Amino acid sequence: MISDKPKVFMKAAAGVIFKEEDDRRFVLLIQRSADDHWPLHYEFPRGKCDKPIGEDIIKCLKREVKEETGLDITPVKYIDKFTYLADRGERHTTCYNFLCKIINPDQKIRLSKEHDDFKWIGEVGEAGMLVMSDQRKTIEKALNMGRSITMDPDNSFSTKDTIEEYLQKIQFS
Repeated sequence: MISDKPKVFMKAAAGVIFKEEDDRRFVLLIQRSADDHWPLHYEFPRGKCDKPIGEDIIKCLKREVKEETGLDITPVKYIDKFTYLADRGERHTTCYNFLCKIINPDQKIRLSKEHDDFKWIGEVGEAGMLVMSDQRKTIEKALNMGRSITMDPDNSFSTKDTIEEYLQKIQFS
């Protein structure tokens, strides 16, 4: 039976580990093992902050990434968070996602027994085929961080700031 109210509220931390090659950014995804409860599903290295319950989020992040990938990382920036229900609705988890870099770029990935494979992806479209939608949104933010996707016109409007002024400014920019 699925619970209508969670009994446990927990935090989790995820490392969106990136590397840059040839002016492109790539993020690391790891694939759950075939005998896992989410078999063959790709995700970020992540886990619950429960050792002990209420573990500091950054300590949790570093511990989980190390356990799942063998990598030592440094968090660079908080990206976003998402929530989910687990354990048949008994647990409500908020997962905090951090952009991370590998401390030693020569370090090799050593997957835990929970994971079978890994891949570096550099395109949001590829992420859309491999991960859940909440993680795809996070990957999109990570891959596009620092890039300007839109160009806004100079805001040199009059004090009225009318729509007509805006449209005219766009038209002649």
